[in-house]
Amino acid sequence: MTYPNTAVILAAGIGSRLRPITLRKPKCSVSVDGTPILEYQLRAYAEVGLDETVVVAGYLSEKTRALAERVAADYEGFSVTVIENEVYANTDNMYSLSLVEPLLDGEPFFLSNGDVAFEREVVEQLADADADSAIACDTSLFSEEAMKVTADERDCISSISKEYTDSEAHAVSIDVYRFSGAFSAALFDEIERSVEQHGEYGGWTELAIDRLLKSGRFDVDPVDIAGARWVEIDNLDDLAEADRRFASLSPLGEKRAAFFDLDGTVYLGDELIAGAAEVVAELREAGVDVFFLSNNSSRWKPGYVEKLRSLGISATQESVILSTDGVIAYLESVGTDETYVVGTEAMRDALRERGFAVESDDPTHVVVGFDTELTYEKVRRATLAIHDGAEFLLAHPDAVCPTDEGPIPDCGSIGALVETAVGRPPAHVFGKPNAEMLLPTMEEYGYEPDDVVVVGDRLETELRMAERIGCESVCVLTGDADRADVEASDIVPSLVAPSIATLSEFL
Repeated sequence: MTYPNTAVILAAGIGSRLRPITLRKPKCSVSVDGTPILEYQLRAYAEVGLDETVVVAGYLSEKTRALAERVAADYEGFSVTVIENEVYANTDNMYSLSLVEPLLDGEPFFLSNGDVAFEREVVEQLADADADSAIACDTSLFSEEAMKVTADERDCISSISKEYTDSEAHAVSIDVYRFSGAFSAALFDEIERSVEQHGEYGGWTELAIDRLLKSGRFDVDPVDIAGARWVEIDNLDDLAEADRRFASLSPLGEKRAAFFDLDGTVYLGDELIAGAAEVVAELREAGVDVFFLSNNSSRWKPGYVEKLRSLGISATQESVILSTDGVIAYLESVGTDETYVVGTEAMRDALRERGFAVESDDPTHVVVGFDTELTYEKVRRATLAIHDGAEFLLAHPDAVCPTDEGPIPDCGSIGALVETAVGRPPAHVFGKPNAEMLLPTMEEYGYEPDDVVVVGDRLETELRMAERIGCESVCVLTGDADRADVEASDIVPSLVAPSIATLSEFL
């Protein structure tokens, strides 16, 4: 058997079922755990020792080319050739493969569709198979959408099609193949007949492979890769499954502490998000300390404890960390007690309890919080005090607050009103994403970054904070962020989850 030195990746597709993510990038560039699908494949082929990979690009081909060149540069002796299918919108992967014929007709090669994320182990197992030609298969699952293979009495693959039922199929194909030189020559002949003679420009490569399998001319073995990580990503549900399977999140039961954002993560408005109470209980049972975070300065800790209790989650004031904590710590550090607070009575009471005058006629500091009781008089007095020299403090930067009815103006929006009036930004902004929101608690309990996980729904607040701390993070899609936002961000969560309930799988 001649071991293939070349792989072909068919990556011309648009990925319309992954919109809006694929409005700005090709399907093969969609990321899973921060790594594009195409990059998983290129690295797998490079690391098992192949010399070259040919990528057939199409939709937004310049982005596919740039990605391929970036990955190839990491490996000495590994090259990537990019061929462009200029009619990608009107053809399918059979036509894309036909473009490679001048390079590989009669030569052994690996073949994969560019929408499958898989790990190196898949290629290793396929390469180690004794047969001249083989197809990577998974016997552990069944999918109506996937290609399925049947097997004959010799356990060779006899056909491949999406049409087979669970009882008829031997296994699911994961769309990764290894072909001998003889099969390669026959395959390109079959594709030429299909495309040029029969005009099957919109056909799948698997149609040509199926015809060769049914001819009985070649022995092609199924290679069972059950247990290896792989996902064919056609739609957003597939992407969610890939996010789960390829997540870099370490076992949560081994953490010392979990910090949960509240609104949009644990609850939305006055409704508990399904699975939240169970996840908190499971973490505590595993010995993990659970804390709750909120930038929302409109309430004080007793209000959050009571709300959580009413929703079925027990909490103490010590387990609730708010942006107001940072404001208080700062005011105490500078040794002042004269402030003017644009905030709710709950926030003002919290500062009064710590000895601050919150309506001083001559304040040294003006504090702007999420004031759901906002009046023009408050803003007027705050503005004049800042003009007179008071330091402008903003409790947190969130522009909007998520509710079950939709987003509403939050602290950042109120702060912008004051900022516009005084002509300068706040001197200090507290709360997430500042690492200082968690660092005092981590120092108090002796937690290192590896000991903790942050769970939230906002990329630029709790997820950015986790990045700055250097700890693992989970982005849930029940509040502010959606999957397209994750794709567009430079932040890479350790797990992207549909909701907090997914965390039970990682305990």
